[in-house]
Amino acid sequence: MAIVSKGKRVAFGAVFGAILLVVTLVGIEVLSSYFVPAWPARALNPREPAPVRELALPFRNQPWLGDPDNSWGLRDSERTIAKQPDTRRALFVGDSFVESRFTPLSLPAAVQQRLPAADKIEAVNLGVGATDPRSYYYRIRDVGLELSPDAVLLFIYAGNDFVQPGDSYSMWPRLIDESPGGGLVGMVVPRTNWLLVNRLGMADFFRSRSRAPANDIDILFQAVTAPPAERLKRVVSYVKTHHYPDVPEEKLSEILSRGNNRFIDIALPQKEHPEQEYLLDWMFGTLLSWETGDWEVAKSRADVVRLMGTRQVDATFSWIEATDRLLRSRGIPLVVFLVPMGSVDPDYVEFWKPWPRAYSWNYICDEWAAQLAARIGKTDIRFVNLTKDLEGVPGTYRKMDGHWTQKGEAIVASRVTTELEAVLRQRASQ
Repeated sequence: MAIVSKGKRVAFGAVFGAILLVVTLVGIEVLSSYFVPAWPARALNPREPAPVRELALPFRNQPWLGDPDNSWGLRDSERTIAKQPDTRRALFVGDSFVESRFTPLSLPAAVQQRLPAADKIEAVNLGVGATDPRSYYYRIRDVGLELSPDAVLLFIYAGNDFVQPGDSYSMWPRLIDESPGGGLVGMVVPRTNWLLVNRLGMADFFRSRSRAPANDIDILFQAVTAPPAERLKRVVSYVKTHHYPDVPEEKLSEILSRGNNRFIDIALPQKEHPEQEYLLDWMFGTLLSWETGDWEVAKSRADVVRLMGTRQVDATFSWIEATDRLLRSRGIPLVVFLVPMGSVDPDYVEFWKPWPRAYSWNYICDEWAAQLAARIGKTDIRFVNLTKDLEGVPGTYRKMDGHWTQKGEAIVASRVTTELEAVLRQRASQ
């Protein structure tokens, strides 16, 4: 009997193992296809497309909040991959400021209304809440380019779009990423990658909801609409149960009752009011993580560089620069819009005065945004700093969630329309 050499056994084992791995991955990918949205939805959004929603009580007086997503999981009309003949297409890429869940129209839809119908320009909404410039890059690269855009409008929000220094642009992918094109698993088995991110709550959106009870909206609405003497007690009880069990109730009550209970009372139902504010679960982390902390906070923009540094600006710029390189290589114009914090709105500033520690985040983001604008200004990347359009105009930002009001969105939509028409005219003349 012939004796098989050790080398041949090792080679056979390696080949057999590789075949087994491939078969296993293919099998998992096939099984995942039964639970995962079709492309491009799975490449755009780690959440499943939402059908028409049954609105919770506080949202029922603003029915657009229950608008269904399109089949791509976005707040937009149904779209096709291929452009219609004689039509130009502009992609709006960003986070919840583009998605615009708190206004009757998304930002792209508001711009679409301002464009002459005869020009045949599609304003396509690729805004996904709780995402950042890394995700924007892969959204454009892996989906946006397939849509044959004539222009890409990229929106960078100062409040939460600054990435950490260790997350600068790199050609090397992660193992798993909420953008399939940004992870090794997503490159090989994209459906499996989406399923892992979705079911394991690995995207920023899911992490922000990690401690919220399933019926948090209804619980908080009942607390806000309780008799005046009970409102604060109910909200404090909710916060202590679900977020800060180790913080004394007296401390929570003191923080939440500042400004004559404005943090709670602003969310009282307003009949037929177009700018209804809401008390939502994630807002407690935003407020109380700062106001219960004891670390030194910035008291002005001058403190920011000393306390926080500016490496976040460099990291964020690296993704903007990578996006610009990507689009230039295809001859597609890019316009970057820098979206300021609500600190440009005098009414917003006045509302947050009782909570100086929480408001200090505005100083940080305002300074980083100014430095980012200066950094982009040294390049030939086309950009618009929306601070110049919004600064000093009251009533442009919602107090609680910090997004644009309808007034603020209208101002921005008019400026964006002007820029979009200009960039398309310039491209047509080349």
